[in-house]
Amino acid sequence: MRIVRIALLVVGAIVAPFVGFLLGAMAAALLTRPLTGDPAIVDTAIPLVGIAGTAAAGIGWTRLLRRAHYRHLGRLRRDGPALQGRVVAAHTSFAKNPRGPGHWTVRIEVAWTDPRNGRTHKASKAFRFSQQNGEGARDFQRRHRAGSAIGVLPGRRGGCVLDVPELPAWWDRW
Repeated sequence: MRIVRIALLVVGAIVAPFVGFLLGAMAAALLTRPLTGDPAIVDTAIPLVGIAGTAAAGIGWTRLLRRAHYRHLGRLRRDGPALQGRVVAAHTSFAKNPRGPGHWTVRIEVAWTDPRNGRTHKASKAFRFSQQNGEGARDFQRRHRAGSAIGVLPGRRGGCVLDVPELPAWWDRW
């Protein structure tokens, strides 16, 4: 699972913005030259549209990850019913960001028993909430406090997805 997280980080932090910048810059170069014919406008448009392409790639990447998570969740729901798990612990923390808004993180530790082989599994998932949604984070932790029941959809190789409507943090989706 660690290699998947590293690959997602590299693609999301380096590859997607780089490709977005290249595609935006190429589109600016190809479109502004025939439309204006002025080299000064072309030289100005290339970095500006490249930066817009970088932003679009970042937004597109996060939406792609969200869509992939919900498709994976739907597939696991179709493959079989959710197992009943127990929340072992739930911790809430706040991370302050000096350059902007911070975020709340709710980490839930879950234990469940696999009915096929009787083995007990444990997993931990993190859910992030924006600073403005602090009440949502506290409500999420109240609903999933230690000892409460939670739906667990087991995946391959000991992984799982929690059957909750909230989206886990990007590094904890698989």
